[in-house]
Amino acid sequence: MTYDARQIANWLFRRARADNRSLSIMSLLKLTYIAHGWHLEMRKTPLFSNRIEAWQYGPVIPDVYKALREQGITVTREAQGFYSNLDGNTENLLEQVYDLYAGLSAFRLSDLTHESGGPWHIATQMSGYHAPIPNDLIQKHYEMKRMQNAH
Repeated sequence: MTYDARQIANWLFRRARADNRSLSIMSLLKLTYIAHGWHLEMRKTPLFSNRIEAWQYGPVIPDVYKALREQGITVTREAQGFYSNLDGNTENLLEQVYDLYAGLSAFRLSDLTHESGGPWHIATQMSGYHAPIPNDLIQKHYEMKRMQNAH
């Protein structure tokens, strides 16, 4: 099933809140993107259908950014109107992403999502900032990450 990225961001926001953790908008955007990448790698289908763009500090999902930007740096409430009725497999994936990545700083997450040769780098090299980052680039990148981790 394909979701709206704001549903995924809301799930991650609630998960962090359950740990008494706050997330910056940058962290939430990067975690949502990383979950999408691993979903593409494992399930070969998109986690969400929203556009992903290559902004200066890495991949951004404009719909998520627009829904949360008025809150400032730290996200204090969910994106309104996007309820997270997610299937169990998706929640399991999000839990794994949260466990692995949520403890990293926003700038470390940004570094991870715009490394040289990755989807963000390729998109910006081809079309500059705000270029779309296609799912096939993201999927290949996360497939390569899986292979690197296997060795």
